[in-house]
Amino acid sequence: MSEQVQMLDSKSLGHGSWPREGIMRVVLISDTHMQHRKLVMPKGDLLIHAGDFTNQGRAKDIKDFDDWLGGLDYRHKIVVFGNHDTETDALAIQKSGRVAVETTIENAIVLKNATVAIEGINVFGSPFTLDPFQIDWWAHKADFEEEMEQYMSNMQEGVDIVVTHSPPHGVGDLNMNKSHCGSKAVRKCVEKQNPAVHVFGHIHEGRGVYKTNQLNDQTLFVNASSLSSPLKSSLSDPIVLDIELSTKKVIM
Repeated sequence: MSEQVQMLDSKSLGHGSWPREGIMRVVLISDTHMQHRKLVMPKGDLLIHAGDFTNQGRAKDIKDFDDWLGGLDYRHKIVVFGNHDTETDALAIQKSGRVAVETTIENAIVLKNATVAIEGINVFGSPFTLDPFQIDWWAHKADFEEEMEQYMSNMQEGVDIVVTHSPPHGVGDLNMNKSHCGSKAVRKCVEKQNPAVHVFGHIHEGRGVYKTNQLNDQTLFVNASSLSSPLKSSLSDPIVLDIELSTKKVIM
């Protein structure tokens, strides 16, 4: 059977009363590129940002995003960095010739090839993306798929949510030229673990919620890019979904 990727209606998820016992409401955003203060943020339990919250990754812009995070009323907040978040990566700072020091954020859990348990839900995050252009300021870069696979190898069995800046190859990764920009290594590792959700961004045009027809594939793929394309400044609403804590599955 050839693979088919189905795009779902994101507005059909995350409805119903909240809070609800035994339900975790998850709010998903990515690629906000300094437009975060314009977002109307829905209520929820867990906020996830899948990277590129800045344009050039300057320390002052990272702090502005961090301050905004600190004012949001979510019990849990998780962030992975993106390729535009330059000054979160000492190697990118060095290669770009900037006079700066590596910085981070304080008002969320930052995942860099690591896993955290949130109310029994295991979340793995990785910021790395393939850099086909050899751009010096590109943060958390990988030159080859083998590097991507190595970075993803820290993913543990039993992971429920995977957060990467990179899309998986073939799902939510088509750019404006209709070329697939996702990582085959990311796709391979996600398929092996079969989490309930894989959240990513990076390719703005791929925004959406997807399912594949692969046998035994339970994963809901979410490109949560908030900006619809690199050339447009229009913001999309955050994507919201509910996870049943007892089964660790998305309520569809």
